[in-house]
Amino acid sequence: MSKEISIGLKIKAAREARGLSQIEVVERLAEKDINMSRETLSKIENGNRIVSAVELNALCKVLNIDINILFEDEEDDDLVTLFRKKNFSEKTIEEVEKLQDMIKMFIYQKKIYNGEFKPQKRKPLWEEC
Repeated sequence: MSKEISIGLKIKAAREARGLSQIEVVERLAEKDINMSRETLSKIENGNRIVSAVELNALCKVLNIDINILFEDEEDDDLVTLFRKKNFSEKTIEEVEKLQDMIKMFIYQKKIYNGEFKPQKRKPLWEEC
């Protein structure tokens, strides 16, 4: 089973990495004559709407990313995928998945403890409308 990340999630990750809100991205798109609502961008990021080629090109320019990055396959480097490829039983895979999730949580907690995790500051929703 391939661990494929949607284009929408990659767009969202790029936006958040640059510290931009959906409204800021939409405003920058408007400067490039692309009319898109915040709700439409949200649907694209969540995989509930397909992005057109014109919109995708403009999003890449606004986010300053290479369009090819959005189409690259992600590496299957997690333990669950490794165990599936080796044809382990479903019960074993479920246990490995639990362990993998625990490890991810420990890493996340360590980042918080070390001050490496910087949550994105957001405006209240009523201010974004």
